[in-house]
Amino acid sequence: MKFVVIIARVLLGLGFVVFGANILHPFLPMPPMDPAVPSTQFSMLMANSGWMKVIGLFQIIGGILVLFGRTAPLGLTILAGILVNILCFHIFLDNGSNLAPGLVFSGLDIFLIYAYRDHFKGIFSFNAAPRLG
Repeated sequence: MKFVVIIARVLLGLGFVVFGANILHPFLPMPPMDPAVPSTQFSMLMANSGWMKVIGLFQIIGGILVLFGRTAPLGLTILAGILVNILCFHIFLDNGSNLAPGLVFSGLDIFLIYAYRDHFKGIFSFNAAPRLG
């Protein structure tokens, strides 16, 4: 099981480091986009505003944190929010197309959250109270 966790961590971490780096400095070819499609309009708005640069930076940070085993829970938490947005984009704006990579990375993230479940006990608590002093 330890090797499966390491393989999942490397796949998820490297995937987000590579695709995050591609957002900051494009090196992978992009397919042509139709400007009349809502997903293209949304993507252009995000790219032109600089918002995608922030997303790319968080993808790299989350991916690196997942690659280092001791910081994986923090990286998984960062990447979970990004993955929700990736899935929502493809479901609601892209009519469900190109959904497979988001589902694979989400599956890896969920598996790793389960593997590191002891580190997430505080997040899933229903009796949380602030510590004052």
